[in-house]
Amino acid sequence: FCFYKSYLPFTSVSLQHLRLSKMENRLHRRPRSTSMKDRQNSKAQSDRTSSMESECSPDSRLIAQVPRKSVYDQLNQILISDERLPESIILINTVEWQGQYVADLLHDQAQPIVSTCSAADVQAAFNTIVTRIQRFCNCNAQTPPTMKVAVAGDQSYLSTILRFFVEQLANKTPDWLSYIRFLVIPIGSHPLAKYVASFDSRFNSIFMDSAWRELFCRTERPTSDNIDVAGRVVQYLAGANVSHQFPISEAMLTYKQKSPDEDSCQKFVPFIGVVKVGIVEQSLSTSVDSDDAMGGNASILSSPTPPSAGPYGKEIGGTPPQSPSVSTALSGAGSPCSGSEVMGLQVDYWTWQGPEKKKDGEKRDVGLKNTLKSNFRSLQVSRLPSGGELTPPPSMAMTVVTKEKNKKVIFLSKKPKEKELDSKSQVIDGISRLICTAKHQHTMLRVTIDGVEWNDVKFFQLAAQWPTHVKHFPVGIFGYTKPV
Repeated sequence: FCFYKSYLPFTSVSLQHLRLSKMENRLHRRPRSTSMKDRQNSKAQSDRTSSMESECSPDSRLIAQVPRKSVYDQLNQILISDERLPESIILINTVEWQGQYVADLLHDQAQPIVSTCSAADVQAAFNTIVTRIQRFCNCNAQTPPTMKVAVAGDQSYLSTILRFFVEQLANKTPDWLSYIRFLVIPIGSHPLAKYVASFDSRFNSIFMDSAWRELFCRTERPTSDNIDVAGRVVQYLAGANVSHQFPISEAMLTYKQKSPDEDSCQKFVPFIGVVKVGIVEQSLSTSVDSDDAMGGNASILSSPTPPSAGPYGKEIGGTPPQSPSVSTALSGAGSPCSGSEVMGLQVDYWTWQGPEKKKDGEKRDVGLKNTLKSNFRSLQVSRLPSGGELTPPPSMAMTVVTKEKNKKVIFLSKKPKEKELDSKSQVIDGISRLICTAKHQHTMLRVTIDGVEWNDVKFFQLAAQWPTHVKHFPVGIFGYTKPV
C-alpha cells in the first residue's frame, strides 16, 4: 500500500529537499578536519560509486527513483534540532506486512521510526542522518554522541544500508566511524543476526527464540501482538551499548551489457556476510535453505515476492531477475547445496602466507595462488567467522561442493547409474582474494551478495578487505556472552 505514494506529485517541500540533497552530493561536504589521505580515499571510493551509478548500467533506469515525501516528514519529526541529536532512529523495510506490522507497533509506542519502501527512501534517510550529524559538529565543539541507527529487515535490507554507509563515510574523517552504531532487528532471513546471537545471549533470547521466528514466518499479519514486539525492540535500543566491528569486504562484478556494441561494466559492492554463486537460467526459481527458514513455517520466505516488493535488490543488483526471487543469503551452518544445477567454473584464489613461509628480504606477505577448475554443485564464500569466533580472521572462507567421477565405477557393468558423479564437499579457509569465472564464455553467473541478487555476471572478484579507510561495520550488541 505504500508504493502508490511515490507516484503522487511532489510538493515544493520535497523538491527542495531533493535539490539540497543533490547540491550536497555535488559539493561533497567534508568535516573541517578532512585530511589529504581521506581525500585520496574519497577519490578511490568515488570511482567505485560512479561504477555503481553509471549510465551504462542496465539498471540505470532505477536511478530515477525518488524518495517519498513521508520519509522526509518522519525524519523532520525526529531530527528537530541541529544542536541536539536523538539517541536512536529506526529504519524499517515496510514493503511486506512484517515491516508494516513492526512500524505500527513502534509508532504506537512513540518510537522514532522511518518507514522505507525503496532504496531511494533508504538513501534519503541515511544521507539526512549524516547531514544532521555534520551540522551538529559545525554547531558544537564537543564530539557528537554515538547515534543508534536500528535496521529492521532482512539481510538484503542491511546490505542496502551498508552500501550507503561505505559511500558516505568515505568522504569523512576516520573519527566518523564512531558516530554511528547500527542495531540489527532481524525480519526474515538474516545470517548476520544468527552470528550475533551465537555470542550475545540477550540478543539471542530477544530475536532468535521460536516465538519471534514463527511470528514473522507467517503468511498473514496477526490480529494481536502476543510477544510484545515493541518491548523487545525497546530493550535492544536501550541496552545495545557495545559495538561489534564486522570487517567489510569487496566484491567486484563484471557483467555483460544488453547491447552488442556496449562494453562490459563493473560494479564494486561491499559485503559483510556471504556470497553465493549460481547459473543464470531461463526461469529463476526461489529456494530457501532449511537453516534460514526462520522457524517451522517458511512459506513467507519461499513464496514468490510480489513485483513491487524487491526495490532494494533491484536498486543495487545488476540485471533484474527474470522472475521474482527471494533473498536467500546462506549461513555457514546451512547446507551449501541449492538445487541440482551443475556449474562449470574456474576459481582462482590466494591464501594468506604465514610468517614462517616468508622469504628473507620480503617486505610483505605474498599470497599463494591456487586454482579449482571443476563442475560445481554449489559455491559460497563467507566473511562471517565460523565456529563462534569473536575475532574475525583477516580472510574469507570458501565452501564448495564439486561433482567428481566415481573412482569405483565398474566399467564392464551395463548399469548406467554406476557411472554417475559423486559430490565432494570441502571448506577452504584463509582466502584473501578470489576470482571466479565460468568455463564457457557465454555462460552467465547469478551472484547473491548478502541476499541481493546480481544476474548476467561474466566473472567476479572478491577481496577480504574494503580498500578505503571504512573497513568495519559497527553493529550494536548487549555484550559478549554465550547463549544459554
